[in-house]
Amino acid sequence: MILDVVVASGERDLRNVIHVGMSISWLAVQATEAIVLGALGLAATTERDELPAESPIAGAPLVDGWYVVVFDRYEHPLVRDDVSSRVSELGEVVAAGAEEHVMCSFACGWRGGQRTWRATHDPQRGIDHLEVEGEMPAAFDALRRDLLDQQHSAGGNEAHVDYVFEIPLETAQRISGFSYQETEPKDGFVVLRAIA
Repeated sequence: MILDVVVASGERDLRNVIHVGMSISWLAVQATEAIVLGALGLAATTERDELPAESPIAGAPLVDGWYVVVFDRYEHPLVRDDVSSRVSELGEVVAAGAEEHVMCSFACGWRGGQRTWRATHDPQRGIDHLEVEGEMPAAFDALRRDLLDQQHSAGGNEAHVDYVFEIPLETAQRISGFSYQETEPKDGFVVLRAIA
């Protein structure tokens, strides 16, 4: 859910938009929009959104040849392993998601049909829970160490903050350039629709 502030002119003031309990997932692919949408059975509409999860499915080009497709729920079927594997035959893939209601997050990388790494956080298994598989990207160890240190400094399991939640998400951002909290494409997000 997104709480939104509209100023007197009737325009949205994005500086005051508050995200309340986002549930979101995305698939970033190092390929063109046409390749990504074709592989996922999606098509662009003429509608645009300013924020990534205003519509059920939206997309945008990112820097360095990446294209992101964003879904308005956690673990959307189009970020499943079978889809990520298939799409990674066309270009490097980073799939990720955040469920802020329970502070779960995940991110994983794919190349040539194979998952190369994965990081998952589920605080119901402990505030410092972080499951890691595969060969993690460069700088992951430093990121993990920094955020785990912040978690422990804030009170560890007794803290009212969850820094570990950010580890998978920041890992995904460092590779693809996409953050659901920070990325603001110049032309917004194109609303997408399924064609298959």
